[in-house]
Amino acid sequence: MYPKLKFSYDSLTSERVKSCFLYCSLYPEDHPIQIDELIHCWIGEGFMDEHTDLSTARNQGRFFIGSLIEACLLEKVRFSDRVRMHDVVRDMALWIVGEFEKDKFLVKSGVQLKELPEAEKWEEIRRMSLMDNQIENLTEILECPNLQTLFLSSNDLKVIMDDFFNSMPMLRVLDLSDNTNFEELPVGIAKLVSLEHLNLSFTKIRKLPVELRALEKLKYLNLEWTRDLEMIPQQLISSFSKLQVLKMMRCGYGCSLLLEDLEHLKYLNVLTLTFRSASELEKASRFNKFFSCAIEHVSLLDFRDSRSLNILALANLQNLCSIKCTNCMDLKEVKIESNIVEGARYFHSLRYVGLTYCKQMMDVSWVIFAPHLEKLLIRGCNSLEEIISEEKVDEVTDSKANTNLFSRLEQLDLCRLPKMKTIYCHALPFPRLKKISIVKCPMLKKLPLNSNSAKGQRLIIKGEKGWWKDVEWEDESTRTAFLPLSDLSNL
Repeated sequence: MYPKLKFSYDSLTSERVKSCFLYCSLYPEDHPIQIDELIHCWIGEGFMDEHTDLSTARNQGRFFIGSLIEACLLEKVRFSDRVRMHDVVRDMALWIVGEFEKDKFLVKSGVQLKELPEAEKWEEIRRMSLMDNQIENLTEILECPNLQTLFLSSNDLKVIMDDFFNSMPMLRVLDLSDNTNFEELPVGIAKLVSLEHLNLSFTKIRKLPVELRALEKLKYLNLEWTRDLEMIPQQLISSFSKLQVLKMMRCGYGCSLLLEDLEHLKYLNVLTLTFRSASELEKASRFNKFFSCAIEHVSLLDFRDSRSLNILALANLQNLCSIKCTNCMDLKEVKIESNIVEGARYFHSLRYVGLTYCKQMMDVSWVIFAPHLEKLLIRGCNSLEEIISEEKVDEVTDSKANTNLFSRLEQLDLCRLPKMKTIYCHALPFPRLKKISIVKCPMLKKLPLNSNSAKGQRLIIKGEKGWWKDVEWEDESTRTAFLPLSDLSNL
């Protein structure tokens, strides 16, 4: 079978795309691969054009993924930003590597290893994946002079000996993420002088060793969800002079402590941050416009110092893709200022908004300024009565707000909103809507839909058993256009 399947591989347009495809076989069977993370690994490996900037390289990576999906060598995971490789296609990719490629892989992902595997010739291995196993300790020195990628994510790592990395001078991509018992980086990581990509997300590391300064080629550093991280040495981050991507959303170390460091990163292109107070957000908004252009994802977490938030503090971040607001218990209102500049491009890049457990929030009318919003998730907001307030919309002139509400929205997820009575008072066209999920919203009796809504779309409505039957439709004929998710198994 493999020689026949290999025709699709042989038909790929370039050697770069072929390398990117084979790289996907490092992940476990049927593993949903986060697209953005995959592209950054490709960039770290040097698969993109050498002299291009990061933005162009990412676009090139997305084009490669599109080509692989079109060739049926990758498949898109529905309602997500992930792809996966069919297990037969993955087996074929590993067969190609073993039979035809000079770059040797060692792939032992998802096979319940508890210690390092054995290999005949460690020195020949170029890429190694030991992810999704049960390895606890790395206490052997591996002679891997040609190793460029090492995946150790999703293990039970507790200890990595200081000398473990001594013989990996060519390592460019290191992924230690999702090791939830891993607390301390070995100082020997400083020996990885070629390292460009370091992922430490979802670990329990408490500090970054000052020895990391030796990683002069580092371009990508992921510290997201390192909630126990308490100490980053002064000027360590600014010492990574080539850093292009810094991810710190839900990092335990306060981003306000790094603002001055960030100003020195002249190549910084992607930045994710968490703000824990309105004052911290305001302080950041006054800082260098250069790094504010890099901010792509923002988390507002545990606000306790303010009942209202001026949304303009975020609106001018021109590359902001997502906003997550979580456990802001006292935040009651997100203000839409009357002095909004007419014709300005607010939230032009914003694709995702998530609000969870903001128990005083009354509405989210400010999203009318997000013309390209694709997903809206609201959960556990006990005081929320409506999504879009008609009164607030009327206060803003048509030329200032997005008059075609939710014109790009694909998913609407509403859960545990006991007081919500309406999404919006009028029916909306929702030309791209694919899925509505409504759970535990007992006061909501009417959706903003009629016979012109979601035309040409196969719309899925997910709700508690029996809920969708009690919905009061604008047009009874519309009822046939919707499909409860629970009935999909009968198709």
